[in-house]
Amino acid sequence: MSENISQNAFNAIAIITTLVFGALLINKKLLLSKQWRATVTPLASIIGSGFLIIAPLLHSVFGKFALLGILVLVILGYGIGSITRFNIINIEKRSTDNLCNYIKFLEKSSQMVLGISYAISVAFYVSLFTSFLSKEMGVTGFQLMRWITTFALLGIMLISWFRGTRGLEKIELFSVTIKLAVIGGVLSALLVYDVSTQTEWFRHEPIKDLGVWDKLSMLAGMLMVTQGFETTRFMGAHYSPEIRVKAARNSQLIAIFIYILFIGLTCPIFLSFPIVELSETTVSVSLGKAISVLPLLLLGAAIASQLSAALADTIGGGGLLKEIIPSNSPLKSYYVAIIVFAIILIWSANVFEIINIASKGFASYFLLQTLIAINLLKKQQLTPKSLFAVIGSLSLVVILVFVIGFSTPAPHG
Repeated sequence: MSENISQNAFNAIAIITTLVFGALLINKKLLLSKQWRATVTPLASIIGSGFLIIAPLLHSVFGKFALLGILVLVILGYGIGSITRFNIINIEKRSTDNLCNYIKFLEKSSQMVLGISYAISVAFYVSLFTSFLSKEMGVTGFQLMRWITTFALLGIMLISWFRGTRGLEKIELFSVTIKLAVIGGVLSALLVYDVSTQTEWFRHEPIKDLGVWDKLSMLAGMLMVTQGFETTRFMGAHYSPEIRVKAARNSQLIAIFIYILFIGLTCPIFLSFPIVELSETTVSVSLGKAISVLPLLLLGAAIASQLSAALADTIGGGGLLKEIIPSNSPLKSYYVAIIVFAIILIWSANVFEIINIASKGFASYFLLQTLIAINLLKKQQLTPKSLFAVIGSLSLVVILVFVIGFSTPAPHG
């Protein structure tokens, strides 16, 4: 009887706090804030790719050291984000004629790589979205799930064609609001559960005994979950460099706070309910055993987060493609190209393979952007700060080369 009372209390906390966070986020002043609207697109992309998949990924590979894994990822991501912010200020204020041929080549190459990476990430987001939805509908056939994913992508294509960028951004803002409210509710319920059950932290084991090299290779394959802040590079038509730099930083700080809390608070859950097999919906299954309402809330988060992230990267990828391949065609035709590529990909790989492929793609983009930053830094007056920036950038080059060359997917069922 007491267990049922506790379960009802956990459910009530999750629902009530979700509604409270939702009420705070639909504040008119916040929704009309230009800075918040600029922050929403990178935030949608960062959390969209990570919130639902990062916990089971890290816990299954690192066990009790999962929190250390997310700390490494977010610190690396923030370091790469500083490169993006530096390049926004130092490249965009120069005319193309004032850039050397080397930087022009790196910038063009990085944009081409990023355009492909966006299409890969859209395929991942929508695949994860349909995995959660299919589970609730009792759909298990792999081919049928691919068809559902395909039709979901076609739906995004129609929205982008008929509603354009503004239509995508409105849906994105609504989706991010829902997602953040649900995340607030889930984290609050997990905190109360962990404290009330007094389950020990940092005692659970990974699902497979792996060596240090394998773990590092798999951690490198998870780099994609920190990606999204770079979308601010391609929002110049609507926002100033200063707003976009602040949006990139704010989105990363919010995501870092959420990721660290989520990984930490799920440690006791995965000790009480160990991961037996890694799949797209592992987080929903495991958390549902502890707090029964969480799978329903996570379904809402899955729908909102993957939709908003897919829309964010469709916007970013379409705008980027138009820069790379300029033509008289409307921007919405470039959105269609991104979706078509994503559809081809979901018929060629599973979700965990797509995560790894996307991580390699984004790492390639970040590597080229880091080389640009190093070239620009060398032209600045040598100071302790600029020397530290060069050393940090060179360290990022080494790490990103490792991600590109040696990252591997996590072991999955």
